[in-house]
Amino acid sequence: MKRELVIGKYTLESLTNGMYASPLDMYREYIQNAVDSFDDAIEAGIEFSDKLRIDITINAEDRSVVIRDNGCGIKADAAISTLLDIGNSQKSNQTARGFRGIGRLAGLSYCDKLTFKTSYKGEECCTIIEFNAKLLKDLLLPGTSESVSVEDVMDRIVTIHTDKETAYRRYFEVSLEGVWEEAGLTNLDSVHDYLVEHAPIYFSSSFKWGRTIEEKMRLSGYSIPKYHIFLNKTELFKAYEDTFIADRVKRNYDLIQDVTIESFHRGETLSAVLWYANTSFFGTIIDNLVKGIRIRQGNILIGDKGSCSSLFKEERFNGWMIGELYILDKEIIANSRRDGFEKNAAYFELLEELKNWASGVSKKIRHLSYERSLTSPKKAIAEAEKVDDLNDENDLYSEDFSYAEEYGESSFMDQSESDELAETDFISKLGLLIGQKKAQTKYIALNINGKLTMEQRRILERVFDLITQEYDKKTAEDFVNTISTKF
Repeated sequence: MKRELVIGKYTLESLTNGMYASPLDMYREYIQNAVDSFDDAIEAGIEFSDKLRIDITINAEDRSVVIRDNGCGIKADAAISTLLDIGNSQKSNQTARGFRGIGRLAGLSYCDKLTFKTSYKGEECCTIIEFNAKLLKDLLLPGTSESVSVEDVMDRIVTIHTDKETAYRRYFEVSLEGVWEEAGLTNLDSVHDYLVEHAPIYFSSSFKWGRTIEEKMRLSGYSIPKYHIFLNKTELFKAYEDTFIADRVKRNYDLIQDVTIESFHRGETLSAVLWYANTSFFGTIIDNLVKGIRIRQGNILIGDKGSCSSLFKEERFNGWMIGELYILDKEIIANSRRDGFEKNAAYFELLEELKNWASGVSKKIRHLSYERSLTSPKKAIAEAEKVDDLNDENDLYSEDFSYAEEYGESSFMDQSESDELAETDFISKLGLLIGQKKAQTKYIALNINGKLTMEQRRILERVFDLITQEYDKKTAEDFVNTISTKF
């Protein structure tokens, strides 16, 4: 039996506050819609990129937020369907950052009134759509109007009207009134930090490596899209600086020494381009705004500072690094929450390449930490590792390692992260060396045979001792060599 499908009112709740990890993600949604409009304006020749801008105005006292851009705007005959249809975006997932048609509702759960206002160049009117968000909250209360559909709710909370506008003006404006203080959307510090991490903005002119990164990225096949975004009339820039503090214990000052670019391909397709800073890798970077390899698509952050941690066998190493991974492959698609990607073949192929890259970087970090922390006794151990034949005339079991006593567990208490890492490596290498020395015998033929266990070597050593006692040197050597080749 056929029946009309009813989409319940609680779908709106899932598409608003249920869709995002943080209320601050609202800013990302409106920004990505704005920069998609910018891209259309540039492609159509309406405006040059350096003239396009987003202005975010926050008034904490009035509990209001306004987000305005001077992109294409929306034509009057398309504004209503574009702004009211849910999950019916006309954007292409091959080019646009936002394409599912739900991001425009992001602010609905955090204010009393949400308003869209837009005008298209050449039209002498603007379209205004208002959402009574306070009424929506009442309608979504459990136990009230349970059989109401999404369409019924939208009819009750939406008001549409037009107004006069000058023909040359074009813009799209989102305004929130009666913003909930608990959402943190009017906290200037929180919003600032969120935007400098997530938004597709410029590197600061004081960051000398910014131009180097952009030029190296361009030569690798990708030009980073960037836009002017202002918060209460102050332009925002990415937080990267030439120097920074690393290591939670010692808090060492470190600096970027160079920038490396890595390209990743899927067949002939350029999947992603990564830049990362070459530093001293002292330990965890203190500034949360720059630590970690950040994943970006269209220069908008996907996930957070820890999204690349799982690439490393020791996840903490991601926090020792600075860099950005730009996803270019159109087959690698951000999920609805924009905290990760749809799981498909292109995604998994890139993931494997990234893990291989992370493995190489991890070795570099370990090597630098180990070499930096070597004292004289430790250097002796490191040099000893290079010696293939550890011949020793003394009893191998009575080897004196007293010089290593000072590096016991108690010394970890006040160590830096780099020192602790090197200490772990040192003890591991020391243990390996001790094991190697215990496995050595006075007979080279046994020492070079990697198939023998320590116990087998000891047994054969005793057998060879008996042979050398009973026979002359030449005969004994022949017996020893013959027996050794049989194992």
